[in-house]
Amino acid sequence: MKVTARDVAREAGVSPATVSLVFRNKPGVGRETRNRVMKCAQRLGFEYDAPDQMRSTSTILLIVYKRHGEVVGDTPFFETLIKGVSDATYKHGYHRLSVSYFYAHENEREQIKALRSVKCAGIILLATEALAPDISQFERLGVPVVLLDSWFPTKRLDSVVIDNTRAAWEAVRYLSARGHRSIGYLHAGVSIRNFLERQEGFYSAVRSMEVEDNAPMHVVRVGASTESAYDGMNAYLDTNPELCTAYFADNDIIAVGCMRALQEHGIRIPEDVSIIGFDDTIHCTMVTPHLSTMGVSKEAMGELAVKRLVDRIKGDMLGEVIRVAVLPTIVERESVCTLAE
Repeated sequence: MKVTARDVAREAGVSPATVSLVFRNKPGVGRETRNRVMKCAQRLGFEYDAPDQMRSTSTILLIVYKRHGEVVGDTPFFETLIKGVSDATYKHGYHRLSVSYFYAHENEREQIKALRSVKCAGIILLATEALAPDISQFERLGVPVVLLDSWFPTKRLDSVVIDNTRAAWEAVRYLSARGHRSIGYLHAGVSIRNFLERQEGFYSAVRSMEVEDNAPMHVVRVGASTESAYDGMNAYLDTNPELCTAYFADNDIIAVGCMRALQEHGIRIPEDVSIIGFDDTIHCTMVTPHLSTMGVSKEAMGELAVKRLVDRIKGDMLGEVIRVAVLPTIVERESVCTLAE
């Protein structure tokens, strides 16, 4: 039976993590302990090779996790996010970014086998569509992992995310400051953490506002693509003629689809209905009027994720796990009007 790091740890009276530090030649282990671990490993015939083979490279692996593909796709948001990761990879001295797509409904064992064949120093996992149980298989690849665009309370992994709750709150308060008291929500019917957090921010802001007792506060549930959002808004307009004066949308794609449906029903934007989106993608300037939105620094998110991963690879930090939340800013364009007092 092959000797494992756990066997060496038990023999040396240390933790498996200490054994890993010793054989990766990382700081944080005293000379006496290091010598004891090495002697025990030699006596037991322990061979430590796979993780070092993966680490002895200047490649960073970006894994794009797709559960259903309804959110993560070839959209401007994710294209810019991946570019941010790529630019930061070279900036921090790594010569190659390898991008792999992982599909939840395909053969997971074969996909993990393919990932193991990639010699990488560390992994950035784009976890927008992932669930907590999905993460363990990537932790077992033997290299540091940093999560991007999602986080999980049950996982002790560094993550770089959007401050969705605060940003949605600020978007609604912005509409309120422009005189709107009847504010609705264009909500994607996809259960991902980003949208759930934006929902929390929306409701928190509405509860904090002084609204008219009879002011309608509608949640319009639509699809996550432009076309499905368009279809969903059309169906809503055909059965619900009463509209709010302003709407917050989960993202720009949804906002654009809903704008098209509203305009085809003769509803003017922003004179009749104001809309603010989320993400600040190219979609915002491809519609008339141009869409106001919450601007997310995708490049900064990629930079922060790579920086944290490099720190993990080099061991240049204490044992703390961090979650960095990037706060979006309001980008004013023409889709929101100011109501008279």
